[in-house]
Amino acid sequence: MVLALGEGLPGAWALLLPHRFYDAFPLPGHPWVALFPPYNEHLVRDFGGAVLALAVVLGLAACVPQPWLVRGAAVGLLAFSAPHLVYHGAHFGRSSAAEVPTQAVSLALPLVLAGIALATTAPKTPVTPKTPVPPKERGLTMPPTVQEERLQRRFELWDRDGDGRIDRGDWEHEARRILASFDESPTSDKGQALLDAYLGMWNYLAGHAELGPNGSLDRQAFQDLADRQILARGQSGFDEVVRPTITSILDLCDKDGDGHVSPREFRLWIRATGADESTADTAFRAIDANDDGQLSVEELVQAVHKYHAGELDVALL
Repeated sequence: MVLALGEGLPGAWALLLPHRFYDAFPLPGHPWVALFPPYNEHLVRDFGGAVLALAVVLGLAACVPQPWLVRGAAVGLLAFSAPHLVYHGAHFGRSSAAEVPTQAVSLALPLVLAGIALATTAPKTPVTPKTPVPPKERGLTMPPTVQEERLQRRFELWDRDGDGRIDRGDWEHEARRILASFDESPTSDKGQALLDAYLGMWNYLAGHAELGPNGSLDRQAFQDLADRQILARGQSGFDEVVRPTITSILDLCDKDGDGHVSPREFRLWIRATGADESTADTAFRAIDANDDGQLSVEELVQAVHKYHAGELDVALL
């Protein structure tokens, strides 16, 4: 604000009373401008307007001390004050020896204050944090994420012979196991629909892995494929790959044919997946998003999605 006043008062004086400014700046009897004749009203008024405009910017920077604004105002002041000092410094001979020190200080002070403003608002050099060494490079094992853990659990369930690989036969075996728990024949319409849905999931992953008819996946390849082709795609991935299987199991559970799963029918689902039946009621309430006392295909697909995202602890497949 000192800088704004130091520039604003002379600027307003020169703009409003140009001849008085020429004759008496800075004090009556000590004219500094009149040392450089002749008087030119147009020139003095323009000078006053320019200096007053600079004062407005300096005042704004003082009232709103944002670093970018302060630095801009300081650079503007330097652009005005530096050549001003150089010119008058080359013509100090026109002034009395007693006034030269005062002129020098008044001309240099804005430069000093502007320099201080620039120095105190200079952007700090960011400290680049040390890049942490990944755990694997330190010889450590990273803990699995929830998704990785649950995909691993799914892999181990389908890897029925424990050889560390799953193939088409493993998926078909899981489908037939579920059908057996419902006492449903694989050759019935519902049985065939479940087999087609399970093998459809396998064919989808195998196709993206470019596996042959007898190909298989190890645990890491399965997790990478499932993550990339299903989980990472969000709802669209689950709709395309998982929804047919959910629909097929719902048809097996839906004893009354209403297209939904009741709490009693849901217990059949839990039993078929090999989970603890005592958790069925709690799981049902967690999945029943609209609290209507029945589960739709949409709610069940969402439940599988949330399970693999770590938002729900109910495994339906």
